[in-house]
Amino acid sequence: MNKTTIAVLSAFLSAILYAVCIPFAKILGNYVPSVVMGGLLYLGAGLGLLITTFVKQGSPELALTKKDIPYMSGVVFLDIAAILLLMFGLANTTGANAALLGNFELAATTIAAFFVFKEFVSKRLVWAIILITVAKMI
Repeated sequence: MNKTTIAVLSAFLSAILYAVCIPFAKILGNYVPSVVMGGLLYLGAGLGLLITTFVKQGSPELALTKKDIPYMSGVVFLDIAAILLLMFGLANTTGANAALLGNFELAATTIAAFFVFKEFVSKRLVWAIILITVAKMI
């Protein structure tokens, strides 16, 4: 398989795993405390990354430097806050609301990347975000 095919399959698998994460978390949230559930989700993500580390081919990534410490600290803090808020939100909302908000995550992430990190957003992606937003509003 070429790199493009592997990238597409990886993105598709990632989307599938993300899509099943919230419904399973909602169901299991009835039996497992929110914080434990968040920890289990991150444990699963960590195991997935460990597997990709062994499977990954190509050049190694750049090492982190002292300059990266504030950014990485922010990422760790925000990731912990995000999973805790997600788990508490799932515990206090309906499955339908959770699904709608989970689907809107793509649009919200893209908008944040555009405004905060000045990422390039194509016209096609802008239209996709507009359609996703309108669909969620309906």
